[in-house]
Amino acid sequence: MYKVYGRPFAGSLIAEFLLNEADADYEFIKVDYESSKKDDFLKKSPMGKIPVLECPDGHLVFETTAIVAHIVEAKNILIPKITTPQRDLYNQSMSVMSTSIYQNYHHQNHSYYYVSEENYDDLRNRAAERQVTIYNYIETILNPYLCGKELTAADFYLYMIAIWDHDREKLFTNRPKLSALIKELSERPSIKKAISSHSKNS
Repeated sequence: MYKVYGRPFAGSLIAEFLLNEADADYEFIKVDYESSKKDDFLKKSPMGKIPVLECPDGHLVFETTAIVAHIVEAKNILIPKITTPQRDLYNQSMSVMSTSIYQNYHHQNHSYYYVSEENYDDLRNRAAERQVTIYNYIETILNPYLCGKELTAADFYLYMIAIWDHDREKLFTNRPKLSALIKELSERPSIKKAISSHSKNS
């Protein structure tokens, strides 16, 4: 059985989505902020960050994109064939989302990691402005998914980060393709199962 170390509705959601898609058994282990800084967890994730995936053979994977790569490759799901244009678009989309959108949300939701309190608003406003350009780009390439007609793990990642947005009504305004994708995925059993489990325990 896999073990997912994370927090409800945080970056560990993508691991749960994908494991549910693969119909793989897993245990969710909640790691609060204080626990993440203790030696036991730091042995799993040296920077004290979630998520961490413990595989059935006991080896550990940390960093969200590495966890995504492990699951889709181990289970052979939700990833385009190698050397195809769709695979390049998949890799490109994952890179843009993980290095730009994810980071911008982290700047907004965890400003204390980066600046002193008097600079919170400036950091958050700049991060929100950067999101506009990236989401506008995503709207242009959705057809209806990030990799064209093929649903991939990148779409699940996009769903996860989109639900973190502080103003979802504004996010979906003038972005009908993004809105349609998020609505479609919200009804997917793998996502409903993960969201429901945390909603019951929150």
